[in-house]
Amino acid sequence: MTHPHRSRRWMVMDACVLIDFIKADRDVLRLVSRHVGPLHVISSVMLEVKDIGSENNLVALGVIVIEPEIEDAYVAASLSGSISFEDWLCLMTAKRHGFTCVTNDRSLRKVCIQQGVSLIWGLELVAELFEADGIRIEEAEAFARRIRQANPRHITEEILSRFLDRIQLRVSSGLFP
Repeated sequence: MTHPHRSRRWMVMDACVLIDFIKADRDVLRLVSRHVGPLHVISSVMLEVKDIGSENNLVALGVIVIEPEIEDAYVAASLSGSISFEDWLCLMTAKRHGFTCVTNDRSLRKVCIQQGVSLIWGLELVAELFEADGIRIEEAEAFARRIRQANPRHITEEILSRFLDRIQLRVSSGLFP
């Protein structure tokens, strides 16, 4: 059950976070959708993720697969720079709909900041899930460690440590059992 004082966040995920969650434990996507807010993924981003199977598998996990606006696709196709076509689509979709962009990609994050798009790291999403009583601390820790193991290049020991500190702080403060 979500806390009544928490506003539900609408989010769009990029491929890197979706891949991490699918590899570590795809059921966490369902928990995030239920306790934190609706998770969206753009259809072309979904196609970048090999382990999904089909769109129906994501939908069954509570993930909403959306098509980008045609204008955004045309603009994204014309842009170049430090981020991919799919990353431009995530950014433009987030901006158009007021979504939070869920990404661990530093280049995409930089452009989102420049464009005024709300951001969250993948593990921050898991911390919010824990804070919303959607996952037990042991499960959150194990999930984060599986992501680190599967993606050590982007999820460093330092990032894992910051995540663990955040959820431990909530427990030691007495706010969460």
